[in-house]
Amino acid sequence: MVAPPHRPARPPMRPYHRPVPPPSWRPAHHGPSFAGILGLTFGTAIGLSLDYLTGNGYAVDGYDQNIVYLRNVNQFDLLWPDATLYYGPNGLTGSQFIYSTSAYDPYRYNLIYRRLVNLYGAPVSTFRPSGGFGATWFGPSSAYIQLEFKPMVANSGVTRFYTTLQFGN
Repeated sequence: MVAPPHRPARPPMRPYHRPVPPPSWRPAHHGPSFAGILGLTFGTAIGLSLDYLTGNGYAVDGYDQNIVYLRNVNQFDLLWPDATLYYGPNGLTGSQFIYSTSAYDPYRYNLIYRRLVNLYGAPVSTFRPSGGFGATWFGPSSAYIQLEFKPMVANSGVTRFYTTLQFGN
């Protein structure tokens, strides 16, 4: 177990939870369908993931029995200062990419939202967290993508604005 270093702009870690599709939702052929993230297949054990990530040049910031923290990861052709991979009894279950700004700036959210709509169509659900907004796409085989923009208090105690991109299966 290696704790990640203190990062003042990082939000406090929250437990991982996958979003639940609305009761009336049925998979569509154009929804997200993927078997993994960052070259890792969902279900991969944490030890194998760490070997793969370090062997492929990813900056592993720390890890414990069910979380791997990464720094400066590319996703959707954008750099994400913080990324987290989540593990359960059956291996890799989800991932989260985090970008923050000190001022209200939904540019990254809007850019990724447009990319996701172009790839998968309209989101299955939208939501309005306090002071922000979000959208979720669901696909076959339990795949989902959730995008969110909202203010949160960072580890430094200061409010920052976070764009969070979450993939899971």
